[in-house]
Parts: sequence; structure tokens; C-alpha cells
Amino acid sequence: MGKTQRNFVRGRMNKSLDERLVPNGEYVDALNIRLGSTEASEVGSVENSVGNTQLTALFFPDNATLLNVNLSNQARTIGAYEDGANETLYWFVHDPAFTLGDTGKCDMIVSFNTLTALINYHVISIDDGGGVITTLNFNPENLITGINFVGRLLFFTDNLNPPRFINVDSNYPNPLVNGSPVNPTIVADPTRIAWSFTAQTAYVFGTTQIGFHQSTTAGCPVTVGEIGIGETPTTNQIPLPGAGCYTSTGGVAASYTKGYAIAGVNGASQYALGMFLVSGGGTTIGITNASGSGSPGTVTLQGTINGSDGSSGTWSCSTTITDNFIDANGDTITAPESIDNAVNLNGLTLINNVTYTLYL
Repeated sequence: MGKTQRNFVRGRMNKSLDERLVPNGEYVDALNIRLGSTEASEVGSVENSVGNTQLTALFFPDNATLLNVNLSNQARTIGAYEDGANETLYWFVHDPAFTLGDTGKCDMIVSFNTLTALINYHVISIDDGGGVITTLNFNPENLITGINFVGRLLFFTDNLNPPRFINVDSNYPNPLVNGSPVNPTIVADPTRIAWSFTAQTAYVFGTTQIGFHQSTTAGCPVTVGEIGIGETPTTNQIPLPGAGCYTSTGGVAASYTKGYAIAGVNGASQYALGMFLVSGGGTTIGITNASGSGSPGTVTLQGTINGSDGSSGTWSCSTTITDNFIDANGDTITAPESIDNAVNLNGLTLINNVTYTLYL
């Protein structure tokens, strides 16, 4: 009996003919296959191909509400680039039915690192300011097929807009939702650093505390609860005003070590951070003036937080003036710092000996 051999070197699917009449080199149907070549004579043999596995999901991080807003089921990837050397995938996303903003659209440039399993939102665009199109102006009819990666610059073109590029290590202007800014990116941008510290842990009055706390710590001259270390570029220590130990002026008299705060940089240069502390399930922030003059009053801040362990999240606070103290000279120290005992910290949990950087 004669032996029938088929190859698939043409790599073409043919559904028009009866399977008995399909020419050699073509095939009727295929699912998760690829054409491979071997050292044997059957060049162009069909091999099984690995299927797809979902690694992540995309959201619109709305800092106005501190919620992740889902994209619609019409969102599509219209371009992708594999940076194999850095185990990173970049892709371009267009959502024509987004629920926020005037345009009803959302365009994104995002990346996913397979080693760290972290996703970075490099650019998010929901409006160019005119209420009709987004700044990126992606269109599902114009796929992004021209993509190049040079240095840390990602070049791309869609044959609709002029050729463009982004620096994948930079932040870009934040989109607006109903006039309120949001900060969707977790890319480390040194120009937006506010403070950096290494978290430490202490057990204080029956409660485990973790984070940074160097201002108005309980006890004096022997104190408990001094934890955390300021890190570059925020290592400059600003002593709180007054002399010696603090004594509280309200309720039960208690002594405190006035301590210091670490001076902020960039957008936080007028402030100093005395504490960023998780205790009893809540997060507390303490801020003083970088001049050392005491409380800056009500301060509202929001931004992102990155950990040296690859973690990332968002934070926001609105501080109020604290109580007064009496120092060792008997002078009244009026509200040495502003406190918020209900900081919104989302997306990560502070871990001992991890360095965290707060961005604005």
C-alpha cells in the first residue's frame, strides 16, 4: 500500500475545498498550532503551540475616589511590543466606551514585567482638553504596528497620528476626571519624590507599629516607638521646636520626646515628615514645617508609594493641627505638627526593613 505524506510548507488554511482535495502544503483547520522545522525530512511539520494565560487586568486608577475603575468590555489592544531583554511587554489599549470623562474614551500605554509581575501605567489619556478625543487619540481601525525601543524610548506610529515616543522611565501629565487630577502611574520619577524612609517595627503599649516615627514619641528622656530611617534624598533632620522633653497640656499629663522630622524634596520641600505609621489597623501621618517652626496647619496631599520590594500603591491625607505641649523651659509649644490618623493607604502593606518612597 502506498504511503501518503503531507506537509504544510505553504502555511495556508483552505476551507473552500473538500478535505480530500486540499493541495499539499495547505490545511483545513487549525487550533493552537504553529509550523515548525526539524532536522528530519518533514520540513514544515505542524507542532502544538502553548495557549494563552491571563497574567493581569487593567483598570483606570481614579485617585479622586481611590477606586479602580474597570474598562468596558469593548476595550481592545491595538498594538504590542516585547522587550525580551528586560522581560517586559508593552501594549497600547483603546476603550471606546469608557464611563468617565467627556469623551467616553480611554487610551493607555502600559507595560507588564514578567519577573516582578508589576504593571506600569505609563500614559493614560481620557481627554485632550476639548472633550472630543483623547490626547493619544487611538483608533481601533489604525493598529499600531510600527514600534521600536531605543534606549529607554518607546517609539510608535499608527498611520493616523504623527509618529510619537515616550520615555518609559518618566511620568506624564495626569488626566482630569470632572476637573479633579488623578495620578495613575507608578513609574519611579525622581522629580516627584516627597519623602523616602526605611520602615521599622516596634511594640508600643501592646500594639505593633510599623513604618517611620521620629516625632513626639512616647516617653522622655527614655522614649519608646522611635522607628524608621530617612533615606536619600530625604535624610535632613529638622528638630521640632522647643527644648528638652514635651509635656502634654490636655487630659493626663504625659511626657514625649520631641524628636525630628525629615525634610521633604520637590513638591514637599516646604514640609518635613515626622511619622508615616501603621498601628492598630490605621495609618497616621505627621507633618511639620521644614523651617522647624512647627505645624503647617491643614495639609492635603495625595500621590503614590513604591516599595523597594516591588510593591506599589496610593496614599492621601488631610492633616489637622494637634494639641499644644509644654517644653523643658516651661514654654508653650503651639501645635508642633499636623496629624491625620486616617490616611488612605491602598495597594500595599508596610513591611519591616523595606524602603518606601512617597510621591506627589
